[in-house]
Amino acid sequence: MRTFFALWKRELSALFLSPIAYVMLMFFLLVTGCGFYWLVKENLELTRAVQGLMVVIWFCMLIVLPILTMRTFAEERKSGTFETMLTAPVHESCVVFAKFAGVLTFFLMMCAPTLLYLLIVRYLAPETAMLLDLGPIVGGYWVVGLIASAFIALGLLASAMTSNQIIAAISTFSIMSVIFFGGLFEPHLSKNPMVRDVGGYLSSALHLMEAARGIFDSRTIVLYLSLTCFFLFGTIKAVEARR
Repeated sequence: MRTFFALWKRELSALFLSPIAYVMLMFFLLVTGCGFYWLVKENLELTRAVQGLMVVIWFCMLIVLPILTMRTFAEERKSGTFETMLTAPVHESCVVFAKFAGVLTFFLMMCAPTLLYLLIVRYLAPETAMLLDLGPIVGGYWVVGLIASAFIALGLLASAMTSNQIIAAISTFSIMSVIFFGGLFEPHLSKNPMVRDVGGYLSSALHLMEAARGIFDSRTIVLYLSLTCFFLFGTIKAVEARR
């Protein structure tokens, strides 16, 4: 456990010392802030604005997560520190879980300031904010965390399989885009009931909007936890193959 926390701290420190991580932080806060302002301005119902904020956060994930995860293994392999780390008496799973926890922690810290948007609305329009239920907000951020976990694990797998950070980022972005856009539009484009059901089941945007309305499905939790475990398992095997 001491080794895990040491590696987790190392990964988190590397993110805070990386200029591109701060660029992603500024991008994330700028897009979500402008998006929420527009949604509140255009929609009379604050609940719909919160639903829209969840989708804006997901759109930001398409850019932010591939860039945050592309360097996890690819950069260390390129610089030569990857082989040095593997020669240490550390199990591959410990390395993978520490990197996963580091990136996830950084992303959750990125999401934390978005809670201030709701506090600002409460301060400027308390009569409107009183109508907003806390449950859907908590549920929306919970689903954001689940989705982020699954695709951070995907990014780690892509980074572990190549020494080129650009290839790792593009691979992660491509798979995330297929799941997002395919799941979002496929149910409306196909007349096959099975295809519509599968598309709706995989649509992260729909999951976020449902959670923001207070609708929770245990299948969503099972889906993202299963994807997270699958991608982390694949990453461990990819690291083991490099030893």
